[in-house]
Amino acid sequence: MYGSKSFATYRQWYAYATEHYMASTGPQPPDWVTMYYDPLLNLNNTSNLALSWLWWSFFLLPNDRERVRLFYQATKSLFLVEKGGSAFIQPAPGANCDDPYLTARALTMAHELGDSETAAKLRTYVEANYEPTWDREAGEFYYLFGLKEPFPRGQYNAVLMLSEVGGEGAWWRLFNEPNLRKLSEPTVHGVDYPRLGFSQAYYDQARRSLVLQAYPGVASAVGSPTRFRVNNLQQPGACLVLVEGAPHEHFRVLDGELEIETTIAEKRYQVIER
Repeated sequence: MYGSKSFATYRQWYAYATEHYMASTGPQPPDWVTMYYDPLLNLNNTSNLALSWLWWSFFLLPNDRERVRLFYQATKSLFLVEKGGSAFIQPAPGANCDDPYLTARALTMAHELGDSETAAKLRTYVEANYEPTWDREAGEFYYLFGLKEPFPRGQYNAVLMLSEVGGEGAWWRLFNEPNLRKLSEPTVHGVDYPRLGFSQAYYDQARRSLVLQAYPGVASAVGSPTRFRVNNLQQPGACLVLVEGAPHEHFRVLDGELEIETTIAEKRYQVIER
């Protein structure tokens, strides 16, 4: 993406890894994968843990999707526990207890690989047991996972949110079909977050229009003055700014960018290049 040429090193490592860090694979899932290798002790830890399979699967998927499908099959066969219309992931065969991090990771994999039946069962369990919370004052949605901690567990939520955004194959496309145009297209930044948020931001090339959907991130901030910027415009001063379809005059050109003054509310903006 940025012109670097270090991927060949990974290819060399992966060729070695397929020979030494996993059992030979054919049409069936391998019998084992390496959890970690200690070169000082010459110890290849192949303990049969869900974490091993799911770690390999998620980070390997952008580069070897078909092998990951085999790893995912092994995960389901060994660690998926179904109860009625829901399911969770146990950390080791026979443990018969839920591990929130692993269940979240498995849900992202089911979502990514298009296994809608398993994804639905895992999501049913997640929504019933992981305390989905919509904090309207903070403008945040998160899961508490029954951990009784003062703040939402960031790593767990980051994993789980991958099952909430994008569709099948989104994680693979991020690496293999990246949208590089967005790096040079008009972009909104300098947002007064979390008081103001944008639920939508895209550039319509045909209409030369940046479309933004704003929302108040904090309820108490509604009506308060705010501002944000748009960069990568060819002629910022010649742009037409619309708010809810009507011309908006409260903007200026600053440092070659468009700075828009407004108030915090649910509003739709268009910045049209002319």
